[in-house]
Amino acid sequence: METKESLREFQTRLAEKLKAAEAASGATSKLGFIAGGRHWLVSLDQINEVVTVPGLTAVPWVKPWFAGVASVRGALYGCVDLAAYMGLAEPLPEGEARLLLAHPRFGINSALRVERALGLRGIADLEEEAAPALAEWELARWRGKDGQEWTEISMEALVTAPTFLEAGL
Repeated sequence: METKESLREFQTRLAEKLKAAEAASGATSKLGFIAGGRHWLVSLDQINEVVTVPGLTAVPWVKPWFAGVASVRGALYGCVDLAAYMGLAEPLPEGEARLLLAHPRFGINSALRVERALGLRGIADLEEEAAPALAEWELARWRGKDGQEWTEISMEALVTAPTFLEAGL
């Protein structure tokens, strides 16, 4: 009789295989997403998973960019609207947003609420640009062959930044 495998175990095994394949080929892929009308990249080892936004529970006395608390598979995550945090747009209304869950190794159950996840983007297809004024959690700026600008972020640096952690009014 076949043993059943949990979805979590399957995702973990699949992520390990993808990382091994990436290391063997030398190619680097990043997850692309849109927040505040801008295109962003984050390394796959910095996020745990991407989920559709479950119902968010509002939290009183927080800054407008703190979207609320979400329960994802029994774990509570503080959700920050990235575009609102950056001052690029008003917080997203309830709807078709996605949550990028920070990797558990950072020790912070935090998630970024973004407009859309775009899938994997190969760094080999992008050209790095000089960026004079990057935030402490922005790693690099890239430009695609189509002219699209991308900003690569460090999820770890973002979710551990003092301004990010101080969501209370």
